[in-house]
Amino acid sequence: MAGGRKELWKIEQLGRRTGDSIFFSLLLLRKLSQEEFLPEFLAEKDFGQTEHQLLELVLTKRKSTYRESVADALTLLKDSFPFVQMLIEKNEKQDVEEDSLRELTEWLWDIPENVLSTADIFEFYFCRKSSAGSITSASGDFYTPRSVARCLAALLNPEQGTAYDPCCGSGALLSAAWQYSGRNLKLYGQTQDEDSYLLSQLSLLFRGGYADLGREPASTLLQDRHRDRKFDFVIMNPPFNYKDWFNDFAIAGDERWCLGFPPRSNANFAWLQHVLSHLKPEGRGAVVLPNGTLTTRIRREADIREAMIRNNLVEAIITLPPGLFYSTRVPCCIWLLAGTGRAEREILFIDVARMKPAVRKEITPAHIEELKGLADRHRKGNLHGCTEWYGTASPEAVAQKEFLLSPNLYLAVSRPGHSQVRRECEKLAEIIEEISAQCADASFVSALVPWKNAEGAKAWKKADLLEMYDVSGGVMKGRAFFGRGTPLVDVKAVIHAPYVPDHVSSCVEVTEDEKIKYGIKCGDVLLNRTSETTEELACGCVALKDQEAVCGGFLKRLRPREEKTMDPLYAACYFRSEIYRWEVENVSTVYTTYAGINNKKLSKIAVYFPDTEMQKKLGSAVFSLFRFREQCTDERLKSLLEECERLLIRRYITCSVMGIQSRKEDDPCR
Repeated sequence: MAGGRKELWKIEQLGRRTGDSIFFSLLLLRKLSQEEFLPEFLAEKDFGQTEHQLLELVLTKRKSTYRESVADALTLLKDSFPFVQMLIEKNEKQDVEEDSLRELTEWLWDIPENVLSTADIFEFYFCRKSSAGSITSASGDFYTPRSVARCLAALLNPEQGTAYDPCCGSGALLSAAWQYSGRNLKLYGQTQDEDSYLLSQLSLLFRGGYADLGREPASTLLQDRHRDRKFDFVIMNPPFNYKDWFNDFAIAGDERWCLGFPPRSNANFAWLQHVLSHLKPEGRGAVVLPNGTLTTRIRREADIREAMIRNNLVEAIITLPPGLFYSTRVPCCIWLLAGTGRAEREILFIDVARMKPAVRKEITPAHIEELKGLADRHRKGNLHGCTEWYGTASPEAVAQKEFLLSPNLYLAVSRPGHSQVRRECEKLAEIIEEISAQCADASFVSALVPWKNAEGAKAWKKADLLEMYDVSGGVMKGRAFFGRGTPLVDVKAVIHAPYVPDHVSSCVEVTEDEKIKYGIKCGDVLLNRTSETTEELACGCVALKDQEAVCGGFLKRLRPREEKTMDPLYAACYFRSEIYRWEVENVSTVYTTYAGINNKKLSKIAVYFPDTEMQKKLGSAVFSLFRFREQCTDERLKSLLEECERLLIRRYITCSVMGIQSRKEDDPCR
């Protein structure tokens, strides 16, 4: 981006004042006013320019107002750009201050295109509005960030031919593919509504491109504007979990559903089959969808997924970490699809969240290059086996996993060995020394110091979780019941603290019987039963006393069968330990839109506990650290206390249990 941030911010502010359609109108007039930057497809075409430059018509205010001058300039473009009529009609409905319009026009006129391009201005404005959740289309799709768009284009690796986006949105994906190919693609697409139709055309035109989007917007799944065309590349980010997407008459006899008829309640597998129906035999497709598509057991969807795998139409599955999109934190995945001409080959699985360095708010060019390299090697048949973050599996291996496509099922498990954990635990003494030097509370320090070299438990017991606890759900009510009544412990409270807090912000209206049914007693363990990530799934939060509160509906309540088996303070440590976390991961290895834990999975989880005296000592020490940390205002000391908590649990629970396991197994952590 050649232009400065200061200019971009100023233009974006003025654009907000004038409104979207007038702002986009001025950007269009600016782009077409500078002949040296005309799109290639217009370079030899008379598109209605007069002897005056278009933006100058507005700046000189040939009509009585700037607003009328904008309309006058746009009218000159209608024959060459039919979509301009949409802009004119939108502008007529929009109120705008003349001073803001004049100032914006002057800014756009004064800054040359080669200093700050129209495409960069549009991108910045659009990203700002999308990050604020201000731009969505009527069909529910959302803007694809530039890094994700570039990643999809690189994975397809288009060089020349035709590219198609059945759900254009803002045109970002077609633009990314076109630019990646060196502008060697002929572009096609379709949008569901007028806003997307307009944005797609403008976005591409600002970058010098053009796409055939059909005569007008329409539902792609019901009125396919390119029904008889096949494409070299298809790239798409459709609206997730699109409901009530068809009527019986519109899709009767449609050949697109040859692998199975998708359910009315969800269009995810309709989009996948739509892409496949438009691929040439050697073509490739890239589709962004929610992770639930990888593991859904809804009969129709699971059957279509199985048919796709059996017919060798799935080239790769790539899961993305949450937080990459502006308007959703739902973790997503990329389906790389292949045409019917693909030779039978293994499926590539990649978990982007496990890449090093880690992917944060965007997929960097280095990450994209590495992902593209893997896809290229896979296409050439030069990629085999598995690592911690990528691997391949044959269709037969996938069939053995019930045709589930979660990468976790096909990648190597990475966990530290016993010796590595033991070495890290040696840091505990150093941490306690640092706390002793910084903490002025002598009684707290004297209680902590013995744990530098305390002996671990000699005897440990192991039991199945459901042998020790009875499991029940929490209160489920309609929205109208919340906001008043009895305190409610919800998922946030469970994830953020190992102990049930005395005061919670949520509440719900319940009957006296419901208070008893969903109440919380001393020793109860609350687990969140769903999460966006497996790392936060089934976090344990323990009640240290009877509570005047009820358990929320998205929680599992574990009530001890025998009160003295597991001390509540020790339970809070154990349910936050790595050894427990690995038990959860062992039974919840499947990515879904939301990871889930149920009684069947809980029944496979083991619990380890030492003698009662050791339980009380360790539980009390960790609780004292937690309580002292909650009151601490020194950030450095607070960080040391948190690390001390973690290492106490790691040394006296995780490391001890791993030592037991290592005497029984060759590889204790796998």
